[in-house]
Parts: sequence; structure tokens; C-alpha cells
Amino acid sequence: MRGVLKDLGLILEAVPEEETRRFVHAIRDAQRVFMYGLGRSGLVARMFGMRLVQLGRDATIVGDTTTPAIRAGDLLIPCSRTGRSPILHHMIRLAHREGARVAAVVGTPEALKADLVLRLPLEAAVTEKAQPMGSLFEQALVLYLDQVVLLLMAELKKTGEDMERIHSNLP
Repeated sequence: MRGVLKDLGLILEAVPEEETRRFVHAIRDAQRVFMYGLGRSGLVARMFGMRLVQLGRDATIVGDTTTPAIRAGDLLIPCSRTGRSPILHHMIRLAHREGARVAAVVGTPEALKADLVLRLPLEAAVTEKAQPMGSLFEQALVLYLDQVVLLLMAELKKTGEDMERIHSNLP
């Protein structure tokens, strides 16, 4: 456990604050936010999308049956450890074609054509490289995006109580 926690701390501390600030501002300034990810990264993207809704943002998960068309003024946030998925690159092209911005959160320095590429530097990890597949990225992604929620709360002047009022009340 100590090794995993140490690695997560090293990865998160290595993300430049200015990149995080730009990411927070891109979310704040977007008319609507579209979250996208495949597999476990997609599950984390859904978690973040839920928090954005609870912050009062118009957020949706790409692929849900109620996903509206993306437009100019919107922001697509794809989450991907490798950034190599052809579907991801296609999604970015579609968003740009419609005039939307793209802020990708990735684990490796792939050449994405996103407006903002926020990288969680997995190479900063030193002790737990033996974790299977994308576990380290997904863990770092959860923690990083939860920190972004805290920054957005401050930026939007929202409290936990404000978010609780928006939280789903349906069983």
C-alpha cells in the first residue's frame, strides 16, 4: 500500500500547476462538457461527469442515449492512459469539426490533436510499476479529477452543501 500511495503522490505532484489551472478554466468557461473514456478510464470519466453535474455544470457522458450534439463553445474531455485509440482520435476530430475544444487527460505523451493535453506522468512512479495494466493511471486519474473538483468548487464558489442539493434524489 505504501508503494502505491507513494507513486500516486509522485505522479500527482509532477503535474504542472499551470496545466491544471488551464484545465480548470477550460471546464469553467465551457458551455457544456462531454466526458469520454473507454474501459476503466471511462468509468472514472463518468465519475467526474457526475461531479460536474453536481457542481451545476451541463455535463454528459459520450455514448449515453441522451448525449446531445457537441457544438462550438463545448468542451470534450477524453481520458485515456495511452492516447492511442483510433476511436479517441476520431472523437477529437469530430469535436473540432463542430467547433468544440478538447482537453485530453492522458498517461503517456502521445501526439493528440487536443487543444489542451493534460498528462499524468506515469514515469514519475518508482515503486509500484508492477501494478497490472492501467491501474496506476486509473488510480491517479480518480485522485487528480477529484482535486480538479475541489478547484472548481472554489472557482465557482460552490460548497459541498450546494452539490448535495443537486445530487440525485431518485433511487
